[in-house]
Amino acid sequence: MFKKIIFTVAIAGLACSVSYAQEERDLNKEVKVKTAYQPKINKSKRIGELPVVQDTATFTPSFSYFIQTKPLAVGFSPALIPAARIVGEPLQSINSHALTLAGGNYSTLFGDYRFNNQRSKISDFGIHIRHYSTNGKLELENGRKAKPDWKEQLAEVYGSVYLDEGKISGKVYYEHKGYDFFGFPAEDDVAANYVDLFPYTEQVQNRFGLNAEFLTAFKDEEKLNFGVGLQYEHFTDDIYVTENDVLISAEAKIRRGDGFWSLKSSFDYFATDGITSMEELGSMFERNTLVWNLNPQYSLKTGNLNLKLGLNTVLAMGDDSEAKLYPDIAVDFEAIDGIMTLFAGLDGDLKMNNYNDIIAENPYVYSGLNVVPSNQKYRLFGGVKGSLSSNSSFKLSAEYSSVDDQYFFMQRNAGAANADYFGPTYSNKFDVVYDDISLLRLGAEVSVGWTDKLELNSSVWFNKYTLDKQAEAWHKPEFEMNVNATYAFTNDLDFQAGVNILGERPVSMGSTVKTLDAVYDLSIGANYRLNKHFTAFGKVNNLFADKYYQWDGYPSQRLNFLLGVKVVF
Repeated sequence: MFKKIIFTVAIAGLACSVSYAQEERDLNKEVKVKTAYQPKINKSKRIGELPVVQDTATFTPSFSYFIQTKPLAVGFSPALIPAARIVGEPLQSINSHALTLAGGNYSTLFGDYRFNNQRSKISDFGIHIRHYSTNGKLELENGRKAKPDWKEQLAEVYGSVYLDEGKISGKVYYEHKGYDFFGFPAEDDVAANYVDLFPYTEQVQNRFGLNAEFLTAFKDEEKLNFGVGLQYEHFTDDIYVTENDVLISAEAKIRRGDGFWSLKSSFDYFATDGITSMEELGSMFERNTLVWNLNPQYSLKTGNLNLKLGLNTVLAMGDDSEAKLYPDIAVDFEAIDGIMTLFAGLDGDLKMNNYNDIIAENPYVYSGLNVVPSNQKYRLFGGVKGSLSSNSSFKLSAEYSSVDDQYFFMQRNAGAANADYFGPTYSNKFDVVYDDISLLRLGAEVSVGWTDKLELNSSVWFNKYTLDKQAEAWHKPEFEMNVNATYAFTNDLDFQAGVNILGERPVSMGSTVKTLDAVYDLSIGANYRLNKHFTAFGKVNNLFADKYYQWDGYPSQRLNFLLGVKVVF
């Protein structure tokens, strides 16, 4: 064992000596470094995500405080202020009486008086009396001059009583009208060679009537609002005709959901005595007719859409037996809020054409003229309306209708002579002829208020008649225009101007057709307020002094004026 140890030590010592000797031999050697030393540092290990600590413990804060009040003594006491009261503007006194007096050329006189009661929460009451007359000579087509001797008088009393949830109103009136049949045909010296077919030269009309009506006014629209009315008129023409007309009407309306249900009904009975038969000259007969109208409707407003659906039932009994059913439909849609609305509809009607209505349209018809009912089978209409500003509005519309037995006025220039004469005759009075027609009407209406002082209103209509039998639509114009303007120059002075244009109208001259010239009627006027009681005014019509005819053979006045004063007290 000891030998092994000695041997090991010897070996180790030999190795060390060899190594040392080797080092000693290498110390004098030259070492060349061929490449630069590039140290490398190993990347450290990084944690990829931040640690998240989820705390499951909860904490609810709790507060508890107490304020101990302590009064603060002050030595100031505010002064007492009396309670404020809203005081309305004092009511201005109103005047109960208004009197207007005026006169002009053509021996024209005008007077108008009105009375109204003072302010009242329970009733209104008024009286109205009016007179108008003119009798200046007018030049006829044959060069002769004639006086129309036109006069009108009106007297009426009216009033209303206001109930808690309703109103009662009524009116009683009397109207008188008189004039001459001053027109003559165009032929020269016709009166010297012919005798008038109708042996009277003047006409007088008298109307007496009364109206009464009761209407409810419940604020709750789901309650039934209704109304009833009564109208009566007695008419005579002081030659042959007497006519009585009684109208009883009723209506009811109630709201259910978003819509309204309504029902209108009326009974109209008229009896006309003194109807002249041209087929049997000298004989007269009566016309008695009862007309029942029934018109149920449903109306609905949803958003910008308004809709009305209804039926108009007309049942005529007596001398004019008819039974008709017409649609009553209307719809409008507000396409642009407050600016433009589109509208359309479809309806129809049966017009009875009683004598009182006909003579009011044309006063120069012969006494006892009988006009059969006109059946407007349908009327289709539509258009657009709206406003371009707060003080301007417009309406563009189109209508197309089909009418059976539409009447047209023509002078009665043929027929048997009167009972005491069998020679040639003439007539300056009007009869009617009939035709089944289609009518297209295109219209535009504009109202503009450029400023607080200037306002303009205008309307234009174009009419296109399509006829079956007649050669022309007698006395009907194709073009109509009306323009009116008002300008307030000061608070006390204002001016008016107007233009009325009526296109050419065809009239029959036996086998030939004549055309009445177009009408261009320019009018101007002014009002000057002297004080709160007196106002002076003036108006000039037909400023161009145009000689025009509204009815064949009957010229209108040329330049005519009216000057007057209005007194309020």
